[in-house]
Amino acid sequence: MRRLLFLFVSLVVVATAWAQSEITVSANANISAEPDIADFHLSIIVRQQQVTDAFKIYLNKYDALQNSLKNLIDTTKLMTDNLSVTPSFDYKKPEQITPDYYQVSASMSLSVPISELNKVLGKITTVDGVTINGIAFRAKNQDRLEIKALEEAVKKAREKAEAITKLEGLTDLKVKSMNTSFSRPPILPLYRVAAMEGAGPSVNPSNISVSASVTVTYTANSPKDPAEK
Repeated sequence: MRRLLFLFVSLVVVATAWAQSEITVSANANISAEPDIADFHLSIIVRQQQVTDAFKIYLNKYDALQNSLKNLIDTTKLMTDNLSVTPSFDYKKPEQITPDYYQVSASMSLSVPISELNKVLGKITTVDGVTINGIAFRAKNQDRLEIKALEEAVKKAREKAEAITKLEGLTDLKVKSMNTSFSRPPILPLYRVAAMEGAGPSVNPSNISVSASVTVTYTANSPKDPAEK
């Protein structure tokens, strides 16, 4: 019985001989990679006095766009995001019944491998009435880049915390809590692309990047001040 009591007292003394401290650190990491995919954003706008004429011309332009690409890509990947037919009135003439014209407008998107970027770009720029509103670049697997960035940020945070424990003579470093966040820097779209005289258009896409940030709180043990009672 005395032996058990002595062991219990010893454990209490060991437990109270250490005080727990908290260390909070932040770290960031950025991962860059070459893009795999080019996302085209296109539009067709037609205005005519008769709605049937406007829609017919729109269909002709759309068919011309498909035909220009059919030898390069699967044209079923050319997706129409929205299509509208809108009458236009002069609001200074409240009694006006017949619109000044009808507008048929559509926006389209097309994703192609980066290796086909300039071939597709060259074909689109030959089609009259098709506007390239922008081309954005992305990775095929953005999640993989986020994981790599997060791993690097967590590693940096751990290194900071370990440096602090070494300086302060702390031990037994453990994670208490962690907050993470990600950011994908905006990719500026490429506007108003046109073929140069005597040569087709050429685009050299820049790298894309993903950033991860972490704030980690660790706990660590430190010897209790002998003067403290």
